[in-house]
Amino acid sequence: MTDKPRQKVLVARRHFLGIEEPLLREAGFDPIVGPGAWYEDTSYSARELAELARDCAAILVSPWDVVDAEVIAACPLLQAVVCPVIGVDQIDQDTATRAGVLVCNSPTLSNFIGVAEATVGLIVALMKQLKRNEAELRGGGWYKVSNRGDMMLGRTIGLVGLGRIARETGRRLQGWGLKLIGHDPYVAADAVRDVGIEVVSMERLLQDSDVVSLHVVLTRETRNLLGVNEIRKMKRGAYIVNTARGGVIDEAALAEALNDGHIAGAALDVFENERLEAESPLRRVDPRRLILTPHIIGHDRNVEEPGFRLAVKTIASILAGNTPETVVNRAAIDRWRARFWS
Repeated sequence: MTDKPRQKVLVARRHFLGIEEPLLREAGFDPIVGPGAWYEDTSYSARELAELARDCAAILVSPWDVVDAEVIAACPLLQAVVCPVIGVDQIDQDTATRAGVLVCNSPTLSNFIGVAEATVGLIVALMKQLKRNEAELRGGGWYKVSNRGDMMLGRTIGLVGLGRIARETGRRLQGWGLKLIGHDPYVAADAVRDVGIEVVSMERLLQDSDVVSLHVVLTRETRNLLGVNEIRKMKRGAYIVNTARGGVIDEAALAEALNDGHIAGAALDVFENERLEAESPLRRVDPRRLILTPHIIGHDRNVEEPGFRLAVKTIASILAGNTPETVVNRAAIDRWRARFWS
């Protein structure tokens, strides 16, 4: 009697930790490792990725590899595309759902609590005018009345999107004497009441908030969620924090609002195009008004390993016929079961 062949799993890019391949072998799979490295700038074409994944039952994909309709159609054995971080907007979820392919992320503590901690830090840095005062001192100056920050007590923080990160941000702001409001059409008011967040309309959130902090995934619905009209509805002198996805803000509109003083300051860890291009209007904004970080602000030194371990656990669960909690496109589950497990 011959042993059943080991299912193939594509590791799209080799990570410097080197744990993904042995973890998959230990779980009983045959890992196929792509030629790319995790933090390199080059990306696969759809044809290249499809060729790598053609005989694979799952793909362990990096945040930079686009899994589109062409890739999914070329892989008849594909059951799952799993990312070892939270963001999965590089995967065509609509096509995957129609094909019965599960899309999963890896929401480890580092990935959502780390971002929540960073969000609080950015809010404080903006409202206390950290960059402005540091620039003054480093430029040879000293105390200026015009560089005083804002008292946070009694201010209103508006959280757009009320998932894990927003809720953890709210928990960390409890006890500060702030008013927390939030908007998310897919979250009931009862779900965030224990965090002290009042659910309101987007219109009211924009009008009432002293700080608007974004915590949404990038979809057709959320692209340019903060455009010209929405930014101009905000209070003059308010602040914006974005640790979610760059495409949810119209960056040119934000740059204009920062330059004319309608928005007092902003902190961005994510951008429409990453890396942030040299000609971006954000680079021409007074740096004392704008904190820019390279999509790293929520990461701790050990962020990757838990994500890879969870991703491999997710793959093993799916390829054993089980449905993990990390499935993002849950509408695909019935089709996946019908295709592979009926």
